[in-house]
Amino acid sequence: MLVFFLPLQQNFKESKFKSNKNNQTLFVIERNKNANTIYYDANLLSNNKINQDNPLDVYYIHYASDGKRAELNMIERKLAYGYTFEKNDNNSFFITLKAYKDRKISLFQDINNKVYALMKINGKDAKLNKIFVYAKPELYTSVVYIELFGEDSKTKVNVYEKIINN
Repeated sequence: MLVFFLPLQQNFKESKFKSNKNNQTLFVIERNKNANTIYYDANLLSNNKINQDNPLDVYYIHYASDGKRAELNMIERKLAYGYTFEKNDNNSFFITLKAYKDRKISLFQDINNKVYALMKINGKDAKLNKIFVYAKPELYTSVVYIELFGEDSKTKVNVYEKIINN
């Protein structure tokens, strides 16, 4: 696996299709396959605390067609865009994406109820904003590389990392 580092940043469009108005968009996955985007929102209860049984609301927005929300199907949840989690304490979790188990994402909530998704990007602790997945165009099942976009949690400087799948 080859790793590249470049000073780039890209942000995501804020979702208008949250299942709960209190939910906070944390990061997205975009792909070369089409313009559809997978959103990962903090799943908040009416008291604005993270849902302890289901901390993330994960769904598509079909930008390539009607621009509306769609739920992940079973295969997508189990193999591609789903996640597992471990509770760390009442306001934090360790998240593992089904398709990228190499790095855990730390999910935590601050005293102002703002939720953050943190992971190592380019060796830095960073707020994750976006993952871009480039797959071979034939079937889009073989990942060539992924790009991680975020913001250094200390300096607030944009961080980027490209990981090539060998």
